[in-house]
Amino acid sequence: MDIKSFLNNKKKIVDEALERFFPYQGKGVPILRESMRYSLFAGGKRLRPILAITTYEVCGGNNPDEILPPACALEMIHTFTLIHDDLPAIDNDDLRRGKPTNHKIYGEALAILAGDALFIEAINLFLKGPLKNELKVRMLLELTRALGVNGVIGGQVLDINAEGKMHSLKLVQNIHRMKTAKFIEVSMVIGGIAAEASENIIEKLHEIGENIGFAFQIVDDILDETGEKEVVGKKTHKDRERGKCTYPSVIGLERSKEEALNLINKAKQEIEKTFGRKGEILKAISDYIYTRIK
Repeated sequence: MDIKSFLNNKKKIVDEALERFFPYQGKGVPILRESMRYSLFAGGKRLRPILAITTYEVCGGNNPDEILPPACALEMIHTFTLIHDDLPAIDNDDLRRGKPTNHKIYGEALAILAGDALFIEAINLFLKGPLKNELKVRMLLELTRALGVNGVIGGQVLDINAEGKMHSLKLVQNIHRMKTAKFIEVSMVIGGIAAEASENIIEKLHEIGENIGFAFQIVDDILDETGEKEVVGKKTHKDRERGKCTYPSVIGLERSKEEALNLINKAKQEIEKTFGRKGEILKAISDYIYTRIK
């Protein structure tokens, strides 16, 4: 399987759907819409919507109209987190996906509001589409748990508070689990819910998604240490400069690579046990996440 072709094809589907769901011409204040679209269409891997769509398909779903609204909503929410993450008050980044960050183009106030609006429009999009209402409610419950005080936002607070302090393995694990892993985990869970997978499958998706998400963030930590700005699409070596709590800062680069690979292998083993041959594409995506550091 050519995983890069698969991911590119799925990315194209997501981009086309996002264009339909949030076109340039639409209701609302034009400059706000422009700022939102600037970051939403700045590039990116579209990993979360791709995982949602692929998991939906692996679980037996076969209607793109069902999964595309929630999948695209995940990307809108992810973009909201990136806009806010880049703000001077948080990570103070000038570059994202190879382009100036939102606040560098539109100013801090509009960047904040663009992020807020992307989150709100994403919830609106979640509620659209042909899925049963009870499935939409369940997806939103899973999503809010993954994003709130015990999820992405809580993890961001831990990350900020840890800057420049003594770090422990337990702390970096908590930050990565909350800030990154839970969002990737819920993307897969939402795909399973949309396909009306069994409770046992949904439980397995939580485990698989957490391991993949954890590995993804460790790989990002490694790329910040070893990657090139032109390839990564953002400034590198900034974690160490800011005293961030990362895997390499706590256990070193080589052990970080080993831990990421161990998590990917655990995810693949669970995918094999849960889905058999149907899960090959999820295993290939898992491998791809790790090979970014090779």
